[in-house]
Amino acid sequence: MSAIDRDTIRATVVKCLAAVLEIDPGTITESQSFKDDLGADSIALVEFVFDLESEFSAMVGEFTVDDEDLQALATVGDAVEYVVAALGR
Repeated sequence: MSAIDRDTIRATVVKCLAAVLEIDPGTITESQSFKDDLGADSIALVEFVFDLESEFSAMVGEFTVDDEDLQALATVGDAVEYVVAALGR
């Protein structure tokens, strides 16, 4: 497994989210909520999670976001922390 730090995780989360929402990644902060601040609907969030799973699986081997964990992911920071915890960083 290759080394992956929190900054890399954050950058990957932001990159995936920016691509799905078609916004400038430089405008995304960890405190923003997916729904209220970024206007992400449920379809965009599903696509975002799919992209996260693809990106992190390519980096570290199989990576999935459990469906029951999705409700707890309200902000960009929540997603970053979820990946950090899931990867044991």
